[in-house]
Amino acid sequence: MELSDRIQIENQIFRYTRYVDTCQWDDLGRLFTHARITANKTAQVLIGGDVIRDYWKGINRQYENGTLNTHHVVTNLEWVETPDGHIQVKSCFTVFQATPVLPLQPIACGRYDDVFEKADDGWRFRSKHIDVTLVGNMSQHLNIALA
Repeated sequence: MELSDRIQIENQIFRYTRYVDTCQWDDLGRLFTHARITANKTAQVLIGGDVIRDYWKGINRQYENGTLNTHHVVTNLEWVETPDGHIQVKSCFTVFQATPVLPLQPIACGRYDDVFEKADDGWRFRSKHIDVTLVGNMSQHLNIALA
């Protein structure tokens, strides 16, 4: 894997968090056109950009400023080249939120397990697994309850 490959992959990870924080749902969907998302808090398997875009848009509470009033921080990236030529990146995330009724605080922490595949136009998500390990005050964030 070349340095430019690593930068392309990191950019995909960081774009995901920015698109969620800023409610750029169409851009988020394009990131996952050829991918699926799973999570430990649900049995749902979301496949394809349109499904993922619509699901994220539906479950997240958007505020008048056009954002979720959240800030995702991703750290501790671990890289593995898989036998089939894909790249697996495991990382940690923390989601901070502040709203008119909620002071700035971490509201969720966990781990991402992302797999990327190389396409003609560069690296793209193949899959994302979200493992939520710590949950704080999510009352101002989601339109659903976490299991």
